[in-house]
Order: sequence, then C-alpha cells, then structure tokens
Amino acid sequence: MNPLEILLILAVALVVLGPERMPEVIRAAARIMRELRAASNSVMRELSDAMEDDPPRTAQPPAPVSEPRDKSPGQS
Repeated sequence: MNPLEILLILAVALVVLGPERMPEVIRAAARIMRELRAASNSVMRELSDAMEDDPPRTAQPPAPVSEPRDKSPGQS
C-alpha cells in the first residue's frame, strides 16, 4: 500500500470510530500484527530447522536388466 492509501484508511477509520476509540483500535491492531509476525517467524524458523536436519532422500535408480527372460514353453 502506498502512503496515500494508508492515510485514506486512517481518515475513514477516524470518521467511523471517532477520536476517542482510535488509539485503542490502533493499539489492538498493532498487537495483533506483532503476534501474527511472531507466529509467522516461528513457523518459518521451525520449517527451516526441519529442512536442515533431514536431508532429502534420493531414490535409488533401478538396477539395469542384463538379459530378458525366456518365455516358458506353452506360453504365448
């Protein structure tokens, strides 16, 4: 968001909520943003640690076939 959009949102919030409730709402919104950021950082840290601990397992290629099997007598 650019600064003009933020200013417009704050102006609308001021009209809707009034000057008495604005500081309370801003504090609550800031607290929620901090908690979300902390939770996001925690999840990212855990995922990063998990990826470093367990290297990816690579599948072993199948062994090459040396000779084809002969068909048993009587089979088509």
